[in-house]
Amino acid sequence: MPRGILPLRMLAFSEAVDKTFGLVAVFGGIGVVANVLIVYILLQVRGEHQQNEQYRAERQRRFGS
Repeated sequence: MPRGILPLRMLAFSEAVDKTFGLVAVFGGIGVVANVLIVYILLQVRGEHQQNEQYRAERQRRFGS
């Protein structure tokens, strides 16, 4: 086996691993950010719903309708 082929294979393998790891990191990070935003939105919606329920209960207690 010629001496120059082994380093080229290692270099190609190293580049492939680097690119794969980079893509996993990027798209994994995007997934984490998206999930955090979804959870934040759901918590906001739930909090607003609770405030609306409290407002309706107070309004009904005051005005009876």
